[in-house]
Amino acid sequence: MPSPVIHHVGLSVRDIETSTDWYVRLFGLTVVAEMTEPAPMVVLMSPQGQAIDLREDPDVGPDRFTQTYAGLDHVGFVVADRAELDAWEQLLVQEGVERSEIAESPFGWHLNFRDPDGIPLEFFLPRQSA
Repeated sequence: MPSPVIHHVGLSVRDIETSTDWYVRLFGLTVVAEMTEPAPMVVLMSPQGQAIDLREDPDVGPDRFTQTYAGLDHVGFVVADRAELDAWEQLLVQEGVERSEIAESPFGWHLNFRDPDGIPLEFFLPRQSA
């Protein structure tokens, strides 16, 4: 049996409009669906077919996300080469997004940042791609 491939990530957000604008602007995603029931939800799609679903659940509290609870730790996006990783860093700077420096690990290079709800995201360049 082949390994499954991630098609989409669903994220709970505090403000659907703020998060939609942020993900569309930063990643160049397209809004492909909007729903209001049972809660406001927006489906965003990349040209490559990956999706990020944003849902404003009325039971989500007002606090920013923290990965100190069991569940999501971060979402990683692979990049093709160091030039692309550097370009993402420059875009994050232009957009005023708080971020780490590009850091090397045994697996490759990482650039970490957070969305408006504090959800940790990462651009990752695998060592074999460098």
